[in-house]
Amino acid sequence: MMRRRWPALGLTLTGVALLAGCGRPDAAAADATAEHFYQAVEAAEGADACSFLAPATVENLEDDAGEPCADAILAGEVGDTLTSRADDATDPVARVAGRQAQAVLPTDVVFLTVSGDHWLITAAGCDARPQRPYDCVLEGS
Repeated sequence: MMRRRWPALGLTLTGVALLAGCGRPDAAAADATAEHFYQAVEAAEGADACSFLAPATVENLEDDAGEPCADAILAGEVGDTLTSRADDATDPVARVAGRQAQAVLPTDVVFLTVSGDHWLITAAGCDARPQRPYDCVLEGS
């Protein structure tokens, strides 16, 4: 009987190990997403910057601006705010809670959500307000 249990236990442990490797993206991946987003903004690559945004965030930006994301993300108040923060948008520190993350940069706070096996930005250009929600120039609805 012991021999039959070991193969089953081995398969169970192998399955657990495989599942552990297929988990959600980690804090380092959230950091990288925030940093790459700001690199695209700094390089004025609107389409590239938009590729890091969650669909609801893209939709909200396009609805508010009345133009495609690639143009809207670099224009108006959103563009001005994100561009001004891009210079110092390095070395983010992310905290992950389930399927959500918050990446804190020297000049910004970015909120992210899991989409498949990677992070997408749900809000950026965010300022903390004591005892109130963050004030973000870019966010999904």
